[in-house]
Amino acid sequence: MIFQRLNKRLRIFSARKIYNLLMGRVQSVFGSAHLYYYPTKITIESGNICNLRCPLCPTGQRDASAKKGFLAYSDFKKVIDEIGKYLFVIRLYNWGEPLLNKELIRMVAYADKKKIAVKISTNLSFPISNELAESLINGNLQKIYISCNGVSRASYLTYHIDGDFDSVFANMRLLVEKKRELNNAYTEIVWLFHVFKHNEHEIEAAKVMAKEIGVRLIINKMRTDMGKEIFETAEKSIERDSQWLPSNPDFNIFDMEEKQSKRRNRCGLLWSETVINWDGSVLPCCSVYSEAHSFGNIKENSFIEIWNNKKYQSARKEVIGRKNGGKTVCHICKVNGYLYS
Repeated sequence: MIFQRLNKRLRIFSARKIYNLLMGRVQSVFGSAHLYYYPTKITIESGNICNLRCPLCPTGQRDASAKKGFLAYSDFKKVIDEIGKYLFVIRLYNWGEPLLNKELIRMVAYADKKKIAVKISTNLSFPISNELAESLINGNLQKIYISCNGVSRASYLTYHIDGDFDSVFANMRLLVEKKRELNNAYTEIVWLFHVFKHNEHEIEAAKVMAKEIGVRLIINKMRTDMGKEIFETAEKSIERDSQWLPSNPDFNIFDMEEKQSKRRNRCGLLWSETVINWDGSVLPCCSVYSEAHSFGNIKENSFIEIWNNKKYQSARKEVIGRKNGGKTVCHICKVNGYLYS
């Protein structure tokens, strides 16, 4: 079992990838704006349609500022064929529920064939079949994240509006069972529990339940309105969404006395990774919701052209405090103090 896990983790490495990674570290240290390497990890959005109506998510709010749809296999393949040989990890999710994309398993299989680790994040809030559970475990996913913010029906439904509480835990158990049946020691099933004011009293109960089910539990800090957070100050976010913020400061992303984010570091994302939405639009990070702020589109240009175009270089210069010739969403993010790494 240990050998299987180690073998699958090591197989994503290659001399080309390691050189690409090291080149990235060097150019990042020197603050280069034009890069001579590719990102080592990317987010490719499988789709921005979801079955839930989570109130702090723009997809859950049915925000119309982004076009809605699912990633086509042909577009996924185009990206992997261009930059796959440099990638260690693909996050095959962003603003929607990935299991709603009927071509997801096919995409996972193609990435696995190219020796790239793949992660998905799902709400698991609908019944899944034995066949789908087997396909997910057989797909050699590195991680299956399950977003579930409650151990009681009332707490769960407070945030996961329109969710199916019973299905989430039944599906967790099914995946653990299939993982055992199929002798898969590689895929990790991870329960993500985001701490809000209404569920912070359930943290210890979540730890007990995760151990009983056989999944790893990660306790995360919640974010305020995810479609607006980089476009406004922390003070405004706190004022609007204070009813969600936990009382325990250990789980609060804000310094409530100073009314500012605790995440105030230089952003390194522009040098190490990128986000490609379902429609091909390329964005600097997963905090940007709409294609209106895209740096380009892989349906119109090659990725390397976009990776070093005027918008990307301007954004990198802005982050490190150099003069630049344009304004991007990264400028807005920095002005509002959201920058983090």
